[in-house]
Amino acid sequence: MIALCSVAFAACSDDDDKKTSNPDSPEISEGVFIINQGNMVNKIDGSLSYIDLNTQQVSQDVFFKANNRKIGDTPQAAVVYGSKIYMGVYLSNTIEILDRKTLKVEKTISLTGAEGQNPRSLVAKDGNVYISMYNGYVSRLDTLSLSIDKTVKVGPNPDIIAILGNNLYVPNSDGMNWEVGYGTTASCIDLSTFTVIETFTVPLNPERFLSNGREIFLLAKGDYGMTVTSKVYKMNSDKSFTEIAEATHAAIWGNFLYYVNAPYMAPSFDYKVYDIKSETKHDMLKETPGADVPAGMGVNPITGNIYITLYTNGYNGYDLPGYCNEYDAQGNFVKKYTVGVCPEGIFFNYE
Repeated sequence: MIALCSVAFAACSDDDDKKTSNPDSPEISEGVFIINQGNMVNKIDGSLSYIDLNTQQVSQDVFFKANNRKIGDTPQAAVVYGSKIYMGVYLSNTIEILDRKTLKVEKTISLTGAEGQNPRSLVAKDGNVYISMYNGYVSRLDTLSLSIDKTVKVGPNPDIIAILGNNLYVPNSDGMNWEVGYGTTASCIDLSTFTVIETFTVPLNPERFLSNGREIFLLAKGDYGMTVTSKVYKMNSDKSFTEIAEATHAAIWGNFLYYVNAPYMAPSFDYKVYDIKSETKHDMLKETPGADVPAGMGVNPITGNIYITLYTNGYNGYDLPGYCNEYDAQGNFVKKYTVGVCPEGIFFNYE
């Protein structure tokens, strides 16, 4: 499940072609990409769905249509940065670099034999794309040369990374060592020097950091409820952690932290939003999706609309096309879109 179905979504900015530009302020959101990870056991390839926000129509398998080939095995995460999309494909062990408008592949970087392998998540800042590699590294991709120019070692099995200020925060999940025990550390990388400046203790099984540019939060999965439940925490300035709520999925937008608590086989799921300023919690949605199991979530950084992907037919839906529900910023249902198999990742297309 760790290799096949990990939630990942990311987005950034408006111009990566010049490092002197300010690429971190998106202007217009044109659409929503859904990364469908597929199903390795049933030999279902990964794919990419696209929801056009102007027409409210969804297009399926848009990567294949643009390139006449499959993405590969287990597309994991992507970031829109300037004129390009950078996508990590976990088991195929590649980075795909696409033209943002045409989705044509401009370059495929094979990570076979590289120090960092099995891309897990991507974020971008100041002309670089940073990639967590599940074999224990973080790599830096220069967007001018379109090549990886440096890789640093972090902890075991780093997962979903986030930037706060000039630091990159890396959760070391140690997910491949689960029979012995999950990880309890995170690494902090100084982006100026691209070196690890600190390794610190975090709650059990850290999966993802989330940042709104002012605060940073951590989703830690515990041991999936065997003895420690999955929770979201605020990271304090002294690297201590304050529990916010039990949660299995989370996304952040401005002063709001959105989270879903959907533990395995629970009779019902909670959809909540945490107001970071007032430290209060409210219902996220006016009408919840019901018994179907959430796969991923994201919040449109322009409109605040909420997108939640779900498996069709509950826990029996891992080899079926899933769907994505759109809600407005007030939690009102907008539309349901059919997408692909195992729709774990969500990211937004900016112009």
